[in-house]
Amino acid sequence: MNSITIAPRLWFEETILGATLNYRASDDGDSVLFRVGMSFQSLQDCNDQLSKSSCLWTIRDGSLSVYGDSEEITLTFCSANGPFVQSELALYGEELRIFKYAIDAFASRKKTALN
Repeated sequence: MNSITIAPRLWFEETILGATLNYRASDDGDSVLFRVGMSFQSLQDCNDQLSKSSCLWTIRDGSLSVYGDSEEITLTFCSANGPFVQSELALYGEELRIFKYAIDAFASRKKTALN
């Protein structure tokens, strides 16, 4: 399976059903690691929102929200169950470009697999 590193603590891993977005909240050894599984449909929905001039998208379980514009987006990670934990990360420039590329690339894999 493929992976795409977006930032030092943010990366995607390909899965059979889509991709998992991983985010380590800090460089501390006991930092929270958020792992958000995204289906092909979720990837496509997010990709559609990212192509607009402003973006507001949340995955169904609420563990990831993406909002912003063409210059900068903010990723908000939340615990889906258990104690409430939340962390945000802003992406712009090269990191934003790579994030958009990764979302598009993984969303497109479903189309390729079906042909």
